[in-house]
Amino acid sequence: MGVAVPDDLRAFLRGRKRLEYDASECEPGQIRLLPLGKLKVGKVWVNTRPKKKPQGDPHAGEDGHYAIPAVNLVAEAEGYEPEYILLWLPGEGLYGTWDSDHAELLVFPGVTWSDIAADPLPYLAAQWDGPEPGAPFVPYPKYPYRSGRPH
Repeated sequence: MGVAVPDDLRAFLRGRKRLEYDASECEPGQIRLLPLGKLKVGKVWVNTRPKKKPQGDPHAGEDGHYAIPAVNLVAEAEGYEPEYILLWLPGEGLYGTWDSDHAELLVFPGVTWSDIAADPLPYLAAQWDGPEPGAPFVPYPKYPYRSGRPH
């Protein structure tokens, strides 16, 4: 059966639909979604918070990260590496976007795939223009801390 994703996303991908938006208004340009059968759980990571802005991170200021299980939804993007530009967090039941250069994860609380499909641009642009409609994801204390950089 593959990776468990919400029914509206499953139906969208099964129907081989594309997200429709003005790609010239979007930093990653035109994206192409992965087919349903290619979805798999991988990991994204979030760096620890700086010591001067700990915001509850028990490992603030340490050289480490939190690894979060995530399902990449994007196969191709015109201007960027496609991985995790849009993602599903199965452990959280949330959609989001991951900035691999800065190890930052934005999530879209209360947003369904139908919401994203109806107006994809704000979600695709969130890591460049945001954070709205996203919110920074807080991985602690649920996800384990790992010292050092991810491999």
